[in-house]
Parts: sequence; structure tokens; C-alpha cells
Amino acid sequence: MTLPSDETERKQCAAFAEQILSEASESRASEILFRQEKERMQTFLLLDGIYEKSLAIPMSYWDTIQEILKADYFETGQYQIHHQDELCIFEWSMNLDGTVKVEISRKPDPGRRIGRIEDIFRAFEDRSWDSVKSIFLSILNLALEQKYDSVSLELDGQIVEIRYFRNGETGTSMTISSDSYDALARLIGENYFAFGFMTRDFREKEYLVRLVELNEDDVAPRIRFEIEELV
Repeated sequence: MTLPSDETERKQCAAFAEQILSEASESRASEILFRQEKERMQTFLLLDGIYEKSLAIPMSYWDTIQEILKADYFETGQYQIHHQDELCIFEWSMNLDGTVKVEISRKPDPGRRIGRIEDIFRAFEDRSWDSVKSIFLSILNLALEQKYDSVSLELDGQIVEIRYFRNGETGTSMTISSDSYDALARLIGENYFAFGFMTRDFREKEYLVRLVELNEDDVAPRIRFEIEELV
């Protein structure tokens, strides 16, 4: 069944929102900054006192993403997730000019519990991989939700471009920072696709996800996988 366009867009925006928080946690950023640049809302992560570009959001999605972040994550102005042995605390603030900042502090984890961003694959229990897994699962879940049949991840300078395809036609695209790429490639190659494929249950259906390319070339590394519904 094809989802109404507004519902489809909201699911894409929810995936963007989760990915932003996942990457900030995994990279140990101390702040997320949202700043408008031309026709997009550019996110920056504050790493060791330097702002580095992260996810670029189409302006047409920004109002919905902001609504999702404020309603589903920052209803009280604060959101917490567990990462490795720490509790990450996100604090939402907005300046008079509309600039949004999310400050991130960390403290020892008083006792891990399952939060919104979680790893549903229990085969790999190394907690140091949690944030990398959540990024990969966000990428995969969006593909399954929108019924795409292939996904490619390609490093381009300081960003990784993620493209989704259906019947050879390009659909949604997004970017993540290059800092996440090496960890993603290792996770995909060594764990999930150790045999070249994996199966995935999603909304009472089972899918075969096949790794078709894991190119570790230094100049243009690329990952591609295809998705097939099992009958």
C-alpha cells in the first residue's frame, strides 16, 4: 500500500531526527547547531571546540523535523539516551533569531535501560557499537518503510551520501559525516553481512538484505546492498 505523501514525508523526517541524535551521541559532540544555508538547514556538531558539518536537511522538511524533535524528544526541553557507559543529556534551546542549539552533556550511566534509540539485533552485545548500529538501523529501516530495493553509501570528502533506489529510480537521499563511515563499513562487513547477506523481520514480513559491494578504495569507498522481500 502506498502511503499518503504527508505520512511518507513525516516518516522520512522522523528518520532524519533520529539520525541526528544518533550521530551526535556516537561522535561525542558537545552541541548540535541548526543553521539555514540557502535552500537547506545545515546541522553542525561541535567536536573539540570546532563546528563540523553533519546532516543537511531540505528546508521543506525542517518544520516537520523541528516539530518531531520538540514533541517526541524534547517535550520537557531535555532528552536522554544511554551510550556506552554514559548517560547523554540533550538540552534544547532557541535564540531570538530562530537558531536552534542542542547542548549535550555526559555523566556516568547510573544503570542502563532501553531507550528510544535501541539495537534490536541482540546477537552483537558490544555496547561500544550501539550508536553505529543505530545509524545503520535507521538507514535500513527507512529503506524498508519506503519499500526501496537498494541503498548505496558513498564517501564524498567530509560527508557520506546515502541514496535510496526503487526499480532503478533514485528516491530519497541524505548525508552523514565521514567520521561515521569507517565504523559503519566495519560493522556491516564484519557483523551484519559476515556471510554476504542478512535477514530482517519488519512489520510482520521477512526481507533478505544482500551486500553487493563493499569497496574499500581510499579514493571513493562505497557500500551497496539490495533488499528483497521473502515470500
